[in-house]
Amino acid sequence: MNAPAPGLLRDVRIDGTSKGMPPVSDPVPLLQAGTQGWTLDDLEPPFVVIRRSALEHNVSLMAGYCDEHRVSIAPHGKTTMAPQLWRRQLDAGAWGIAAATAAQARVMRASGVRRIIVANPLTDAAAIRWAAHDLRDDENELACYVDSERGVDLLEAVLLEQTPARPLPVLLELGHAGGRTGCRGAREALAVARRVATSPNLLLAGVAGYEGTIGHDRGPATLEEVRRYLADLRALGTRLRELDLLSSGSFVSVGGSVFFDLVVDELGGGRSEGAMPVVLRAGAYVVHDVGMYERLSPFAHRAVEGRFRNAIEVWGAVLSTPEEGLAIIGLGRRDVSFDQGLPRVLAARRVDGGVERLEGAVEATGLDDQHLYCRVRPGGRLHVGELVACGISHPCSMLDRWRFLPVVDDDDAVVEVVATFF
Repeated sequence: MNAPAPGLLRDVRIDGTSKGMPPVSDPVPLLQAGTQGWTLDDLEPPFVVIRRSALEHNVSLMAGYCDEHRVSIAPHGKTTMAPQLWRRQLDAGAWGIAAATAAQARVMRASGVRRIIVANPLTDAAAIRWAAHDLRDDENELACYVDSERGVDLLEAVLLEQTPARPLPVLLELGHAGGRTGCRGAREALAVARRVATSPNLLLAGVAGYEGTIGHDRGPATLEEVRRYLADLRALGTRLRELDLLSSGSFVSVGGSVFFDLVVDELGGGRSEGAMPVVLRAGAYVVHDVGMYERLSPFAHRAVEGRFRNAIEVWGAVLSTPEEGLAIIGLGRRDVSFDQGLPRVLAARRVDGGVERLEGAVEATGLDDQHLYCRVRPGGRLHVGELVACGISHPCSMLDRWRFLPVVDDDDAVVEVVATFF
């Protein structure tokens, strides 16, 4: 029921203008790309690939973790905006997919995702009208956030005009000082909950929040602050239940890619008999990285088989070695994320086809729109025309640069091409 159908993908074509793809003379249907016999050698640099073995490992690892701890997950689909990757997550048992905007939710619905959380308030009329229309299909499940009485008024005004077939489920969002959306404190949250209770077109389906803006490290002070916030969220859910303000089947949704282990500890079913079901929203784990998530993941200190694996490689050609110790690679801001650190040089594909690991021997030092500056340390070597693979930090600001993402096996054969819909 939940797995996205290929309808959205059926008419997608890879042609001679498709960045990073083979310069084909005749368009290739996306769903036939894995049968073309392409390898890394056929892709036109700069290009990005996803390693299938790492992708499958990550999806399986998170699914197993959720099963073990009796929590669900609605992965944040905004990370990839790739229906083929959502399908893998749903097939592995994901409860649904989370969006940040109504526009993203529309892509999810068009690709066959039936259960969607819009992890934000809907405050513009166009988005609310779409939500009202979406409720007309009995198979669709949709929820959004509320965090103010004004926001409830805006929802209600449009829904009254649209006469939805059933009430729109909303999650009461609790925020924290200095964070983004969310009620600031229990008193405000309870007032919003009571306002929802007066609406004929809304029902309070649970509580939600986001702890990732509390800190960007896993030091003791940050972990303690995250735990305090989660305790406040738990207390809010308990109070709403005592006041009989929650609908049946209510749940709590929280948990990004850095602190989901604390969410499980503080809110999971093993903590108390009457705990609300937990729906995590981690999204970056599916492809992971070699930067911020590699450092901050709850699994970072596990043995290698128990950690998430980097699945993204960005490849560029060595364009020039104009000075001793300097190499210029043909990839830049148009191709890689850089908001959480520069790319990390991983390996070089030599002219003879051999691959040599370069970590520690070559370091990225700067980035232009189309160029990566690299310092080549003594003992390292790069030659013009060789291909260089880089890992990235923060996939959420990486994948929107690419329309097509070849998935390769461990022999570098292209087994699938994933399309994104940013």
